[in-house]
Amino acid sequence: MIAPRRGVNLTDLLASQSGDELTPHHLPAHPQAVREVIIITNVDDVLGVGPDSIVLLGEELALGGWVVSVALRYAWERHAVAVIVSEQVFSDSIIELARRFGVALLTTNSTIDRAAVSLARELGALEAGVLSRLDALQSRVARSTSPQRALDALALEFGGAGVQLVVGGIELFGAGQAPADAIEVRRVLDARASECELHALVARGQQEFADQALARAAATIDSLLMAQELADIDAAAPLLSFAELAGTPAAPSLDREAAASSPRANARTRHGAPLTVVVLRVEHDDDLAAARLAPVVSQRWRTAFPKLPLARASGGWFAFVPQEQAESELRRSLEGLLSGVGGGARRLELAVGLASGSAGEESALLRRAHLASRLARRSEIVDVENIGVPLLRRLLPREDALALAEVSYPDLLADPQADEVMRAVLAYLDAAGSGTAAAVRLGVHRNTLQGRLRRAAELGVSLDRPELILPVHLLLTSLVAESPQQLLPHTDRTNEESESHE
Repeated sequence: MIAPRRGVNLTDLLASQSGDELTPHHLPAHPQAVREVIIITNVDDVLGVGPDSIVLLGEELALGGWVVSVALRYAWERHAVAVIVSEQVFSDSIIELARRFGVALLTTNSTIDRAAVSLARELGALEAGVLSRLDALQSRVARSTSPQRALDALALEFGGAGVQLVVGGIELFGAGQAPADAIEVRRVLDARASECELHALVARGQQEFADQALARAAATIDSLLMAQELADIDAAAPLLSFAELAGTPAAPSLDREAAASSPRANARTRHGAPLTVVVLRVEHDDDLAAARLAPVVSQRWRTAFPKLPLARASGGWFAFVPQEQAESELRRSLEGLLSGVGGGARRLELAVGLASGSAGEESALLRRAHLASRLARRSEIVDVENIGVPLLRRLLPREDALALAEVSYPDLLADPQADEVMRAVLAYLDAAGSGTAAAVRLGVHRNTLQGRLRRAAELGVSLDRPELILPVHLLLTSLVAESPQQLLPHTDRTNEESESHE
């Protein structure tokens, strides 16, 4: 028996010089890794057959097709890769048996001893080549300056196959493209953080090398990821005192934050300059969930705002963003952060709160932004200046509002134009009873607005009783907050009836 090897692709082994002496009668469609070469000279040696091995039957044993059939079955049961016998003619049934078991069947025109030595020599040479290739790849990965560059090096070595760094099921970095009929190889980056993994999507036959390559690269990529997180903490150190002032205790994303404990002199924005405080919060202020998402959030923030630090606080993160761009651009950047990049990127279900003001009042702004984030739903962005609808949702959840409306205003809910009528009433109340201002707000003619208000009165929504105005506004605001066209129940009416209401 030859000593076990690290693993070489069967196709590569057969393509070597020793392969010239071999005639394949069946080769599996998907190449397998070979770790050892075994010669069977008597029946008892069968017990020594291990997985990922090539089995060579001695000339004395391989006399007759029934022996080869038994050898194929033993090879299949013990997860061997191939069976090699001396040159002979096989019946179709034996070749079909090899195909069914998925075991390669070959013959050699050399002696079995010579074929075994030749295969073992080539196996060692190829293994040395694999080790040399792995050493060179490890050296290139070690010279990488970021996790993304390390993944680029891996993907290039895999012939452009897909490589991903996945944290909590979310792709943090990615490179290459998964080939057709790809095999996935996984490697946990850090045994203490099993939700952080390297994934390689490689062609069949590459999985053995990919597994070894990921094992070599894991420590370096883990260090690069840690360096980025430490740099984020260091950059955010000046912000952490504001979290204490605002009553949101700091909670750095790493235990190894000592290097980032000292504040910096340039912590504050230029005095008097306008800024927006952004608070990102996980549901239920779950610190464990925030810790798992920290690498993803930090990376996406770094992509959206490359020059602005992001600090960890209890149950989430916060940052100060100078108002050097329009509010719409800030919202687009934040929406991109939540959505990620690429079709396969998973959306971050974070509640986002915003508060704007001047430098010098950071603590107050942080408290306000934190309140806005608590009123926001998952994946929603709420500005504290426009907190009305989120606040009303808390005071009167939509399910309760719908149940109340079914009792108080059943005719309104049954009307097919209910959404337009409710929005007309809200616009009229928000405009302090000005029909002209309400029509402008809705973008309709004043006569159209008046027609909808009359229809509201017909459906039981009275605006003549002052004590009902606030409850009506609260109820209708909750109802129209989210896609009421799809959620409100109503009965069918004819087009003529709905047009007559206008």
